[in-house]
Amino acid sequence: MFAERTTAPRTSVGLWVLLAISYLAAFVPAGTPGSITLIVGLVPVAFSLWHFTRWAGAATAWLSFVSVVIVSFTGEAIGVATGLVFGNYFYPDGPLGPLLLGVPPLIQLQYFAMAYASLMLARSIGGALTQAARGWRLVGVSAMAAFGMTLLDLASDPWHATVLQQWIWRDGGVYFGIPLHNFFGWFFETLVFLLIAQALLNRRVALTRLAEPKPRGFLLQGVLLYGTFPFTIVFIPWVQASGGFSTESMVIAQAMVIVALFAVVPLWVASLLALRGNRRGSPQ
Repeated sequence: MFAERTTAPRTSVGLWVLLAISYLAAFVPAGTPGSITLIVGLVPVAFSLWHFTRWAGAATAWLSFVSVVIVSFTGEAIGVATGLVFGNYFYPDGPLGPLLLGVPPLIQLQYFAMAYASLMLARSIGGALTQAARGWRLVGVSAMAAFGMTLLDLASDPWHATVLQQWIWRDGGVYFGIPLHNFFGWFFETLVFLLIAQALLNRRVALTRLAEPKPRGFLLQGVLLYGTFPFTIVFIPWVQASGGFSTESMVIAQAMVIVALFAVVPLWVASLLALRGNRRGSPQ
């Protein structure tokens, strides 16, 4: 018991530090070496694994992580090879690291952080951060998390794909060079691994961990993670503007700011308000 009391505050502080770095990642200047940006980009992943482990147990966290990686990589590999999942697109060599079956495996790690943030957001709104989500509640929370994750894709894809060309649609598309097919594919793929994570969270061992008292502010940390994504969407283009982007690129950046502020942020604020009004179990 004494060990628990002494380690819990340190763990909480460590999570706050990783969360702060995740927000500060938006201010990494253009021209920063790729090795540094890769390390900074993995900070939200480290936060997610650590926070998930404390929230629902190591087994649940790591099984969810593996599920996200396998499902998302499989969907990407099929998508790149056939064009059936997200449209006719490909990843060029270099920008996102080495390719395996035409897919950069490092991007799957980022998907896990986005998935965990979206899951915390949806379970906060659904009042299921400290208890089970079953039946239609499980379906609803999973769908809300998938919409939350798809919104992040909606707000960030034009910058990364059309401007930075980290992935490229061969035939373009109606949404800043991206086909609508991509967003439907993204929603249903994310829904699959989010449903798997929800099933893992409904195991008895996970429910026991969810109901355990947590350090003050712990659940707030999980919901705040989602905010790191619209934060970077809003600020990164302006921080990197010194890279000599065209006027058209900066117009796209402005459009992404509008999507982030008027679609992504309101959903995030709703989750924060729900968390404040639904303090069951652990103190916030």
